[in-house]
Amino acid sequence: MVKWDAPSTHQIAINIDGSVMDHKAGFGGIIRGTDGGWIHGFYGHLGEKDILYAELIAILKGLSLCWDLNFRNVKCMSDSLLAVTLINNGVPIFHQYAAIISNIQALISRDWEISVNHVFRKGNQAADFLAKLGSANSCSFVPLLEPSVGISDILQADSLGVLFPRL
Repeated sequence: MVKWDAPSTHQIAINIDGSVMDHKAGFGGIIRGTDGGWIHGFYGHLGEKDILYAELIAILKGLSLCWDLNFRNVKCMSDSLLAVTLINNGVPIFHQYAAIISNIQALISRDWEISVNHVFRKGNQAADFLAKLGSANSCSFVPLLEPSVGISDILQADSLGVLFPRL
């Protein structure tokens, strides 16, 4: 069984996801406190890109937003095991996405407490919802100060610790 993984006390969580639908890539993310309450969200469109690119850009945009909002103790969660592994373990300089991964690693090395972790897809449903909005939209970046329409049931389930079967 899987549920949203809340951050520790004095920490915020950012769930990140990429999406590709009908050859259109997007990304999205949500920043929440320990109770699962909404702090900030975002989504954006990337055009015709692959899923790994979308996942990495989601992480880069999300961590940049956390830094810009002055959060200094961050638990970043993505359902892309490949993206998390590449970021945490590094890649050769000739890797297709070496520049993006290097930018993420440089951001991580700043003066803050941060972890980048893999979570199962069912524990990342709110970010998935926003990433799909990004794929279906034409805007490159949309910040969300309030939850978007349609996400409230996901947020409530996460806050209540509802368990979902792992698929």
